[in-house]
Amino acid sequence: MMMRLAGAALLLSLVWGPAMAAPASRPHRIMSLKICTDALLMDLVPPSRIASVTFMARESTPLKFWPQGARLQINHGSAEEILAAKPDLILTDPFMPPQMRALLARTGAKIVEVPPAENFDAIRAVTRQVARAVGEEARGEALIARMDADLKAIAARRPAYPIRVAEWGGGGYVPGRGGLFDAMLRAIGAETIEKNAMGYYDVEALIAARPDVLVYGDTYGTMPTLRDDQNMHPALLARYANRRIAYSSLYGCGLPETALVARKLQAAVIAATAQ
Repeated sequence: MMMRLAGAALLLSLVWGPAMAAPASRPHRIMSLKICTDALLMDLVPPSRIASVTFMARESTPLKFWPQGARLQINHGSAEEILAAKPDLILTDPFMPPQMRALLARTGAKIVEVPPAENFDAIRAVTRQVARAVGEEARGEALIARMDADLKAIAARRPAYPIRVAEWGGGGYVPGRGGLFDAMLRAIGAETIEKNAMGYYDVEALIAARPDVLVYGDTYGTMPTLRDDQNMHPALLARYANRRIAYSSLYGCGLPETALVARKLQAAVIAATAQ
């Protein structure tokens, strides 16, 4: 009896052992439902493994960093698109309505909810989260290493005193403490004029706050809006003619490329304030 049990155990080990020891296969039909996960996905895997990214991946701003987005299938997050794609992995964020959660569960795909990253530690965490999900841990570490190299170069050029900055051009909204833009400013040796989490300024209040530099996110910079007139106010043009800087805001996504954006922003801010 004992010999039969031992023989059965040996047979099971021979049958199941290799299967249990084999690594899980990497997903090959990955679908992204958010612009921030689009970018991480395109950073980590080749186009052949991507079922689709969002339609926003074909806008001019992400195409500067991820030109492959022009050749990928796109989605608008609809139920029909998700079910038809038959993905084996879906990348999204934690802010889904219950109906969407139920729909995604029906696909049978693995669902990975990627939280927003609003500082460089969080960028490391979400990069590793997505890299692990797609089976590209080494690639994820390479992205983080490149980001850390940019941060090291930034630290070497930090000015002796913080440069006061206002991110302007969004209808008076100025981001304050605690967000991604604030993390970028602190890294480069600058600070926002807004002391709270956010604030709203008209032209007069902005001039009274006396920032050293005005910074404009270029995500929607080429799109005309009814607010363009405030950016071209004569008082701003006179005071900040040579201190108006555009940077790649990348939709506010915290990504490994954020450090490169911050490095370019630092160079532009230092050059503007040296005049």
